[in-house]
Amino acid sequence: MRRILILLAFIVPLLALAAPARAGGWAITVMDPVPTKTDPDTTYTLGFWLLQHGTHPYLGEDLGEVALKFTDGKKSLKFVGVELKEPAHYATAISLPEGTWEVEAVQGWFAPYRIGTLTVPGGLEIAPVPSEFRQSIAAQPPQEHWGAIRPPAVPLGDAASSASATPVATPAAAPAGGAPGDVTTVAVVEGGSWWRPSYLVAGLLGVTAFAALAYRVRRR
Repeated sequence: MRRILILLAFIVPLLALAAPARAGGWAITVMDPVPTKTDPDTTYTLGFWLLQHGTHPYLGEDLGEVALKFTDGKKSLKFVGVELKEPAHYATAISLPEGTWEVEAVQGWFAPYRIGTLTVPGGLEIAPVPSEFRQSIAAQPPQEHWGAIRPPAVPLGDAASSASATPVATPAAAPAGGAPGDVTTVAVVEGGSWWRPSYLVAGLLGVTAFAALAYRVRRR
């Protein structure tokens, strides 16, 4: 029993710390200019940028699937992104029925990121950047990963200014080099911070095991 407690005391905290270390923090998705009006059952091409720490391309390997997901409360539609020439730049073709859709970015193994709400027919209202990310983004130095084609400025203001910060444009043609309109019906996945509750639970288990070990040693 003592050996088991010793193993738990050392291994569990290490596992809890190792998982978020791989995450490298967090990422957000910033949209390119979007159509001024989105009509039902009409094809549009949307460009978007997946920015680690809100400022630069993902620097690791095996990011995983990148996509835009639309949920109306009854079903979810996922449109897989195609990598473009610029680092961190993706595009996908979408077509949606009438309704109000919550828009979420699937960011590989990063936590999903809420982009905003799309009304069909209507337009896209961009959600403000979560407050826990804003200070970190503003404090980072400018990133020089791009040329003339680069991500839009990340809106760091309040909800009202963030909703209107993304400029609008007419629909563009689908990008070459892939099939951006890959549509899949999927279950709703909740977003959140990169710090998962499971890590906290694992850490608490490690502390509990260590306390139990110390108690047994003291009694002996």
